[in-house]
Amino acid sequence: MTKKSSIIKYIFVCIAVALGIFLSVCSFAIPFTTVNFNGFANSIPLGLDVAGGYSAVYDIVLEDDSKSLDEEIDSSVQFISDVLARQGYTDAIVTKQGDNQIRLTVSKNNNSELLISTLGSAGDIRIKSSETTDESDSDIIGEDISNVYATRLQTSETEFSWGVMIEFTQTSSTGKSGAEKYEELTSTVSSSGNTIYIYMDDELYQSIGGISEAQTNGVLFLSGGGITTQETANQFALRVLVGTLETKLSQAPNSVIEIPATLGGNFMIFGCVALAILAIIFVVLMVIKFKDFGWLSLLSLLIYVILVVFFMQAIPLVLLTLGGFIALALGLALLFISHAIMFNNISKEYSYGKKIHLSVKAGYKKSILPIVDINVVAIIASFVMWFLGDVFTMSFGIILTISCAIGMFTSLLVTRAFMKWYLPINSSNAKKLGFKRGENVNEI
Repeated sequence: MTKKSSIIKYIFVCIAVALGIFLSVCSFAIPFTTVNFNGFANSIPLGLDVAGGYSAVYDIVLEDDSKSLDEEIDSSVQFISDVLARQGYTDAIVTKQGDNQIRLTVSKNNNSELLISTLGSAGDIRIKSSETTDESDSDIIGEDISNVYATRLQTSETEFSWGVMIEFTQTSSTGKSGAEKYEELTSTVSSSGNTIYIYMDDELYQSIGGISEAQTNGVLFLSGGGITTQETANQFALRVLVGTLETKLSQAPNSVIEIPATLGGNFMIFGCVALAILAIIFVVLMVIKFKDFGWLSLLSLLIYVILVVFFMQAIPLVLLTLGGFIALALGLALLFISHAIMFNNISKEYSYGKKIHLSVKAGYKKSILPIVDINVVAIIASFVMWFLGDVFTMSFGIILTISCAIGMFTSLLVTRAFMKWYLPINSSNAKKLGFKRGENVNEI
């Protein structure tokens, strides 16, 4: 590799980093489309403590008077919490309020206002073989359904479609299971009409034609109509699932209120400034100690930040809370430690009398195991917190996992490549790297 080619590579990397920073922080309209690009950083979901959210109250009515209202409300609270968690509302809090109400608290993410209205509009699903509003002739009702979830299936060689997968019950204590009823329904319509009708309460939601044989797999994929995106699919699934409860929800009048961020409205600014200061300290220490290699660590740090921000907005489970900021700070610290281990080992190899390029090679090899060790230990700990903790620790766990994984990639691969490109530019002047040898040490 020549000095010229190394310089060209650095120029291309700097251009790519500048583009990455632009895409991370800037919002703009995408040319020739109606779509706006919000920037990676602006698309990261924020928790209640960081960005605030909404609170809504729902009145509860128990349709079966023979059952305990308290027990059914408790069961509904747990059921709704589980459904919302599966749909990505990891910080949604559902609690019982008073004798016949529940309260939903959720951050300003994933169209929270739509979630609030959807939860109050849950309805009874009825699947029929005829187009009528008479409830008594329903072939399948809510209790025959075990699960509903959004999914994306291939509808042709080149197209995929968002929809909902409706799973019917496989067993029943009071007669036929939902899967058996669905098989009978499709067997009936396959020989007369070829169409089934899906009602939400008293309104026809969608009709499905072209049924030519009995369906024995116990599932129904529903798409089209009002289900066109992941958002609308989740909305329909939530309406159906909540509609299967014994309790019926209706949004209490004027109950939706906006909740301010518990950490204060300026916490995002303070948190980002604190992380920036930590990163600057990291770079300054590297430059003071290792000179040119310190500047290479700055370039690696910028790539690390861009990748972390990108994956934080790309992974659905990420929610940035106070725990997430702590994880980001720890991730930066581990990146600093990784680079310090590597550069120190290279410096030691040079002090033993090796040339710079041999010192880089030997020092890097000695650094792999300790760098992997500290990051893997952190990832294992973060996995435990992610799976067993609350919103704070879940945020800490998943963001620390992302930070450590990208930190290993950056220090072991990206920084290594930068050092390799640096050697044709300087392979003899140790002062530019802050390396020293003892007076009686001869070069090997």
